[in-house]
Amino acid sequence: MTANQPRKLHSQLLQDDPELRDIVAGFVRRLPGRMEEIAEAFEKLDWGQLTMLAHRLKGASGSYGYPELSALAAEMERGFRAQQAEDLGQWLEQFAELVEAARAGLAEEDAEGS
Repeated sequence: MTANQPRKLHSQLLQDDPELRDIVAGFVRRLPGRMEEIAEAFEKLDWGQLTMLAHRLKGASGSYGYPELSALAAEMERGFRAQQAEDLGQWLEQFAELVEAARAGLAEEDAEGS
């Protein structure tokens, strides 16, 4: 991977069942909205909402075959449960990078499939 090539994150679920591509693509498309929900809940310091959003993201990410995203969400959930979010900026930055990597991975799979 060169500096000009984006990182690519591939769904493990699609490696097992490529027919689920549309479902996985829908999940990836909704990820930026999930990031916005987390940022909005943080503005309100709604720790219960933050914990719930991170928990849901953790489970969904794992189910859709993205363990790296699930691990990040688990880290976020632990922090929110303890009402600590000093790392929120770093978490959101990592989240955005993983979303872009997942998009790049789907695009690559589309190119290979055509």
